[in-house]
Amino acid sequence: MGWTVLCVSKISPAQITRNMILERAGYEVIAIDDPGEAVRIFKTSVVDAVVFGDSINGEQRLQLARTFKALNSAVPIVALSKTSGTQMPAGLVDQQLESLGDPHMLLEALKHVLSRDGDGSAQTAPARDQDRASQDCNSSAASASSSKDGQASNKTPGPNARKNSDL
Repeated sequence: MGWTVLCVSKISPAQITRNMILERAGYEVIAIDDPGEAVRIFKTSVVDAVVFGDSINGEQRLQLARTFKALNSAVPIVALSKTSGTQMPAGLVDQQLESLGDPHMLLEALKHVLSRDGDGSAQTAPARDQDRASQDCNSSAASASSSKDGQASNKTPGPNARKNSDL
């Protein structure tokens, strides 16, 4: 079983595409659009990493980062932003990326932050799955963009959480 990533972002075609890419790379994705529900899931579930989408406003992102780090500082946080100038304070997030950049950068960022276990030997999602995700990236983007309402019937750990495995 791969790593579990909690993705906190408003549900949109871009977020669905990111989640599909992560799942194809071997990650289990829990997608949530409600910050309060995200905290509940973080407290009650095994989460290996957190990704903040750029659709969550700056103050909420700061508060969530502080809360998550207070609950478990070992869980890495990757923050996506619309521009490279939008930065969160050092120490609250482990990696910051432009959300409009190459989606493979997110895979690399997660691989990097999840391998930080002292000796860098943590296992990430299988390389063959990451290769498949890279090959499927463009087709995933096209599929999500053609979705009429951007929503899917998904398994949910909470009322606002979505897992993309049922897309």
